[in-house]
Amino acid sequence: MNRPPVLKINARHSHVRRLQMLLNNASSPGPGLTVDGHFGPNTAKAVRDFQRQAGLVVDGVAGPRTWSALVPSNSNKETQTSRTPISKDPQGKLAEIAATYVGARETGNNRAGDNEQMKEIFRADDLVIGGKTDGYPWCAAFVSLCVQKLCRQSAYYVGLTPPREPAVERFLTIWAEDNGCLIFKPDNTTIKPIKGDIVVFTFSHIGIVESSEEGAVKTIEGNTNAAGSREGVMVARKRRNLSLVRAFIRLPVTELGILDAVQDYSGAV
Repeated sequence: MNRPPVLKINARHSHVRRLQMLLNNASSPGPGLTVDGHFGPNTAKAVRDFQRQAGLVVDGVAGPRTWSALVPSNSNKETQTSRTPISKDPQGKLAEIAATYVGARETGNNRAGDNEQMKEIFRADDLVIGGKTDGYPWCAAFVSLCVQKLCRQSAYYVGLTPPREPAVERFLTIWAEDNGCLIFKPDNTTIKPIKGDIVVFTFSHIGIVESSEEGAVKTIEGNTNAAGSREGVMVARKRRNLSLVRAFIRLPVTELGILDAVQDYSGAV
């Protein structure tokens, strides 16, 4: 396994993209770096800020200790059967992406109209009917879009195959299983839903968990309405009783092998 290189100002490298994504996920709110693979002044500042926060030498250079602080070692990494994903709950970013679409509204009859966000949602799956990308229930397309964006924005999920599913059943039984997702029931006594988990309902509907409470989850869903229908017209926040939940999906952390690479630095100075 090749070690991540030492990176400094003006570097251009695929590892800079990984560094930028890790920095964006290292704090909330993050530095909001553009993931472009160029180690410019904003990336250097984000590195210094992270080093200062982590108690490292503040030099703006991403060396072994900075990489090790950004990514926990495998010995400390919790498995997919654990209660939470690895440190800082990286999947929580999925709910933050979904929140940017709250209020997006179709024109009726599952049509995007002129709404750019709705057009983006309908383009996120592979279903085309009569030459049109809209005109069908779109809750799964909405979740697919959010996961696609997560895969582009987070180093933890860049290695995941993004979903392009128009159907809830396919999302759960084909895409989630094929990608090694953790699928667990609402009555699981060990694993509890957290921010960013995907929730599949008993009435052929799907959404994203924003938070959980005793006996219920708060979600962000597409194709819903004030009454909580799966045939609504907008992206909205809902509160759902666990009795309505069929299963939860937790995405597998991939991290593009960075964890293994960082292990090579064990004991490095």
